[in-house]
Amino acid sequence: MTFLNATLLFGLLAAAAPVALHLLSRREPQKVVFSSIRFLTQRYETNRSRLKIRRWWLLALRVAAIAAVALAFARPVIHQALSLTWLTIGLIALLGIGLLVFAGIAFSQCKPKALRFSLLVAAIVTLVVSLLWAIVMYATGTPPPSDSQSPVAMAIVIDNSPTSGWKTRNDDRTVRMHDLADWLVSRVPRTSRIAILDRSAAPPSFALDAASAIAQVEGTHPLAVTQPLEARIDAAIRLVRTSDLPSRTVVVISDLSELTWKGIVDDPTLSEQLAVDPTVALTVFDLGSFAATNRRLSAVNVSDSTPPASSPVAVTATVELDGEPASDQGLPVTAELEMAVPNPALPVVRDETIERPTFRVVDRASARISGNASSELVLNVPPLSVGTHHGRIRLVGNDPLSMDDIRYFTLNVLPASPILIVCDNQDEARVIGQTITTPFTIDDPNAEYRVEMIGYRDFDVVDLGDYDAVLLLDPANPMMQSERLGDFLKGGGGVLAALGPSASAMTNPTDVLPPIVRRWRVPSPGSFLQLSDSMHPAISPLTSVPGGVPWNEFRVYQYWQIRPQTFDRELAVYAGTEHPAMVERNRFATSQDANESSPITPGRLMLLTTPLPALSDTTRDWNELFSGTEAWPAFLLVRQVVDYLTDRNSEALTMQVGNAPTVSINTVDESRRNRLQLFPPEESSAVPIDVDSDATEVTLTNIRNPGTYWLRGDGFKTGFSANITEQATRLDRVDPEELRSAFSADHFKIVTNMEQIDWSGDSASQRVSLHSPAMLLALIVFLLEQILANRFYRRRQNSVSASSTLTSATEGAKR
Repeated sequence: MTFLNATLLFGLLAAAAPVALHLLSRREPQKVVFSSIRFLTQRYETNRSRLKIRRWWLLALRVAAIAAVALAFARPVIHQALSLTWLTIGLIALLGIGLLVFAGIAFSQCKPKALRFSLLVAAIVTLVVSLLWAIVMYATGTPPPSDSQSPVAMAIVIDNSPTSGWKTRNDDRTVRMHDLADWLVSRVPRTSRIAILDRSAAPPSFALDAASAIAQVEGTHPLAVTQPLEARIDAAIRLVRTSDLPSRTVVVISDLSELTWKGIVDDPTLSEQLAVDPTVALTVFDLGSFAATNRRLSAVNVSDSTPPASSPVAVTATVELDGEPASDQGLPVTAELEMAVPNPALPVVRDETIERPTFRVVDRASARISGNASSELVLNVPPLSVGTHHGRIRLVGNDPLSMDDIRYFTLNVLPASPILIVCDNQDEARVIGQTITTPFTIDDPNAEYRVEMIGYRDFDVVDLGDYDAVLLLDPANPMMQSERLGDFLKGGGGVLAALGPSASAMTNPTDVLPPIVRRWRVPSPGSFLQLSDSMHPAISPLTSVPGGVPWNEFRVYQYWQIRPQTFDRELAVYAGTEHPAMVERNRFATSQDANESSPITPGRLMLLTTPLPALSDTTRDWNELFSGTEAWPAFLLVRQVVDYLTDRNSEALTMQVGNAPTVSINTVDESRRNRLQLFPPEESSAVPIDVDSDATEVTLTNIRNPGTYWLRGDGFKTGFSANITEQATRLDRVDPEELRSAFSADHFKIVTNMEQIDWSGDSASQRVSLHSPAMLLALIVFLLEQILANRFYRRRQNSVSASSTLTSATEGAKR
């Protein structure tokens, strides 16, 4: 046992006051001998004996009342492990008091002497035993932890996810988290071990002192890229468990975002980790719900990320409302489209700061949204010159979360890519040509592709080096095995070959063609394409179509069965079979250096085993991919494949934060390829990047902040954009009761104010406060003293009256 306010134990000295008053107010009664009233004298002596016992009890209660108040103010606490022992001591003391009460009753009623003294001796022995036991436990028992003497190993985990940037007039989450963490650091003893963790990937460690811990707290801010909270809590638990201090606790300051906590609720691993010996207490401080309406740019879709020059681009932005629903009148929302002003001299570092290109507003759109609905806004990028252009869509005005009010995108305006379509049927060639140049006509100079069409007899006289990609419709085997086509692929060109009736079976594979087993005819109702590689750049846009692509409505009746090689990547198969429908050939062979492997065909070769568009008399019976007026799946497939072959699908130019983009540097002169500079957003200095002189691409890491990134080198200019995920700022919260059910009540607690935080980390070393029981005991003793005092003084007045009568009678007898 110990006392949190030990100096107040001097109040026990006040217990001597009733004793002193009792001694000062004692009066010796006069002795009067009168034989005729001997029976009155005997009665008087009996009442006097009872009065004396009551007086002693009243004195004891007054002393006990003052002592109980002094003990209660001293705030006694005991070790939880010794609570049963102290309870036993209290029961023995209570038994002694009970025996003492019975002894007093026996003395007042003049019971037999043996009974009176037996009860008195038993009471004294019982009280002495309880007192000695209490002294021994106080001197030798395990002292309980207290605020002033027991250090604690504490880890504070700050959940600085994007929603921690919530800021209203009455609720600044970042400031609240800082203030709470500072308060926690200031409350623990100076000898405590304190660690500050956030959602970054920084390794956990104890701070040197409280000032260092507070400095770490002040350095935390909302992060766009966060580590899983369960991993950070687990790291905090493992860290405090390494401390030799008996009290270990982890405090998590969080808004209980569902995106953050849902994985913890579903996975019992963290709950099991808390119960591992030595145990650690986990306290979650709930910052509360979000009491305001937040506007969010949840999605931005660019109609064409690689548009042709002098062609406008439509950009669609979806605005959502979250948090408290808007009023019935709706909330007006305005979005502005801004484009960076091209400046070849920027960005550049001047006076230790980055001077970046400025953005100017090129379009604006407005809407009114009610409740928690959403609205789609369409904005237009004006025609741009050839090159890389950066833009952003920004919501006008302020709201509680600023991180989701802006979205960034990057356009790579390319010159028209020359495409060669080789087909003996000009109608089929024109259909494919119109497909890849839509919405422009084939001969429109503003189209993304400059299409030329020839027959196979003219193939040998065409310089393939003038084209970025070649489309072979229904080629024969000799054409696919031509040396000119192989050289074109080795030079980095792209080829799409749609096999048809002109092909034939072959058993030996070549660099271009895999083994062709046979021509396969599918009975009615035929088969259809089934995409098998959703991650391929040419296929991924088709897998994200809302509602899916109805390939089953476009049947395939004939196709060539091929035997793919180990280096072939299957992109689609025919439903119900394992026969590849589309493959990308990645042919590698051993180079002259036995320790290296280099690609024989660095170009891109896509092979479709059924003809396109299958509209001529010789190919019509093969499939229905382009039949009908709603043949948009095949139309989209051809567009995506051609974009991939010509490297116009700049998917990496707009990405999510946390990714590691790979940027091609083929256009950089090898003599100037040693040093590049990356200009990230929200940074005051450029990041130098050293590259090998023979490198063709560079992978960038540490893309942590949303914004526009510029990559510059000597004669090299490009860049990309990064955004936070659409779910990062959703305000849905996990149910606290669901969270409590996922953890054991012995090691987990959710609090909403500072006073509820438990400072003892180990449940086995938690102290038990006796302040409330001591106050209750003082109240009970005080009430008993009042009751006995009222009865005592009332009976004393009666006794005084009887004494007066006796005195009067005595005086009369004398006369």
